[in-house]
Amino acid sequence: MNLRSFSIKRFLLLSFILNLPPILAVTKVGLLFLPLLFWVNIPVLWTGIAKAIGSTHFKIEEFGALPQTALAYAIIIIFWLLIAALITLITSRAKPE
Repeated sequence: MNLRSFSIKRFLLLSFILNLPPILAVTKVGLLFLPLLFWVNIPVLWTGIAKAIGSTHFKIEEFGALPQTALAYAIIIIFWLLIAALITLITSRAKPE
């Protein structure tokens, strides 16, 4: 197995794990409010994206931001994909051949 295929598998696994809260929310798994809340609010509120693109895409309430459009969900998913790519890049470079 070469490094490239291993890195792609690692990236896909990390992408799946990091985007798991909305997948589980669709299947109605109980006690999912906090993971879904963190999944939305880490990229949106902590980076300031919600205020940057406006209230038409995100509604900011007591418990954080709520995505209102498909663009809002796409921004969140892209953020987590970039994090997965960064983790994959760091871990694949840590083991030179």
